[in-house]
Amino acid sequence: MPLTHSLVVFDWNGTILADTLASWRAANACLAFYGAEPISLARYRATSSFPIIHFYAKNGVPVDKVLGSKGPANGLFQKEYERLAARSRTRAGVRGLLRWLRDRSVPCIILSNYVTHRIEAQLERLGLAAFFQHIDAHDGDGAQIVEYTSKMERLSAYMVKRGYAPGRSVIIGDSTEEPQVARALGLTSIAVTGGSFSAGQIARARPDYVIGHMAAARPVLEHLLAPAFFRA
Repeated sequence: MPLTHSLVVFDWNGTILADTLASWRAANACLAFYGAEPISLARYRATSSFPIIHFYAKNGVPVDKVLGSKGPANGLFQKEYERLAARSRTRAGVRGLLRWLRDRSVPCIILSNYVTHRIEAQLERLGLAAFFQHIDAHDGDGAQIVEYTSKMERLSAYMVKRGYAPGRSVIIGDSTEEPQVARALGLTSIAVTGGSFSAGQIARARPDYVIGHMAAARPVLEHLLAPAFFRA
């Protein structure tokens, strides 16, 4: 157990991995599957939602139609996304930030709505696996996020089990979900723009800090974690 009881939690898609274009194009493939019109990247960012069912509703697909075919649609999304994201890189500034945190023995985990073994494969491909103590994602096919998400419950259970203090912990992500999780559990949230959610959506989610580049998280973290990790 870390002496500081502190933790930095990273979202995966759009935060560590620069896969927004892959997600957008895969989402358009699913909209076509449901008989809906394709949407622009700006529209994708403006309507991105968790659970995913809300995204489809905002783009003209009735809830009952989504629920009736969520299995095949999820399979299509996974196939298209994996093909498109196969060569995605990390977001600019991610590696430097992770090295900086590692050099200061700051524990980091990934909290994601995506699929565990696929995140693990990407981490190995990108040479990032050693930076993370744990991956908290899904072991199924990912279809459950059509109707619900469980980030809050999963993170709470992990932190309680490992003895991490919410008041000394930070969550970083590109969606509206991380600020919600942070408020519920008592963490500090850092939202990064330029991912799968529009700046307007992020602002309305009221994160504690907003950054446009992952490197900008470093001074924020240095300020937030100084009592736990740094000496004058």
